[in-house]
Amino acid sequence: MPMLPSAAPLASSSSPSVKSMGTAMITKRALLKPHAMDIKTNPQVHELYKLVYRLPENLSWLLAPLEIPKRPASRKKKTKDEMVTGNQFGLILEWEGVVVEDDDPDLEPRVWYVLSLEEAKSFPADELLKKIEGMKTDQAILEVLCWSEDPEEIQRLAARKEVIYQTLRGGYYKLRPGVLDFLNTLVDSDIPIAIAASRSRKSLEEGIKTVGLQGYFDAIIALEDFCLGKPDGEMFEVAAGQLGLEPDHCVVFGNSDLTTESAHAAGMRCVAVAGRYPSYELQAANHVVRWLDQLSIFDLQRLANGEVLGRRGRESDMDMEIDSYKFYDVWKK
Repeated sequence: MPMLPSAAPLASSSSPSVKSMGTAMITKRALLKPHAMDIKTNPQVHELYKLVYRLPENLSWLLAPLEIPKRPASRKKKTKDEMVTGNQFGLILEWEGVVVEDDDPDLEPRVWYVLSLEEAKSFPADELLKKIEGMKTDQAILEVLCWSEDPEEIQRLAARKEVIYQTLRGGYYKLRPGVLDFLNTLVDSDIPIAIAASRSRKSLEEGIKTVGLQGYFDAIIALEDFCLGKPDGEMFEVAAGQLGLEPDHCVVFGNSDLTTESAHAAGMRCVAVAGRYPSYELQAANHVVRWLDQLSIFDLQRLANGEVLGRRGRESDMDMEIDSYKFYDVWKK
């Protein structure tokens, strides 16, 4: 089966030309089209292919100016020893859904589907896709999908999946509202910060550079740094170690119950950030917020000490959140 062609360079996020961005998206769609010819004889597979062929529905944010933060040159962070001495807790932030928007829940299934087409493998059933959510790719391929037992072949498949992910993701990242103010407050207060993701270091560092957050994080945890993905807590344990903190002195920020399970497995408290999942579905976390800047340093200290915070955010915020998800579901249909 032919390999997925390499994506043409996409339009720059800073380009004022909406037309050029539209051209880039058409190009990306056209590059995927040859695969459709290979599956026309299988109607069931053709229906699944629509997940890959269709671009994400909500693209309006692509036309908004990209917020590029610039950290004040006068701000200087303390050394790790100084930070640990001055503060008794640190934060571990997941990348997608916490720092940047994660507005395409179908992206991972699309990536796995393209990979299965290329490799002539069976597309994972829904229960398998759910089981491998949050896992390292090589772990999922070996232990759940059972696509190969050869270490070199597994690494090749994992590397190819990352390329497909970046191609379909398109390189577009947007900071979630309130993230920049939140990070600046943490830096001003000398709170140690780690960023963690089940992505390659190169991909994660490029994403951080794209949104202008170089220098904000004391530790960057990528998939090369740990062996077991979620629901194991190893990723967060590694982050705590790199911050020089004990696990019970760290608070994890994620956007799913799977992250909460992993954080608790590592002996850490977890704040769930409502985004892909609404607040009422994230009650397993120690606290739930809509935006990071809803929490003050005092709130974070209380969370790190094991205290329970009351409900935050206006009732109207929660109503708007629920309504927006209802609208999105109707719009998709």
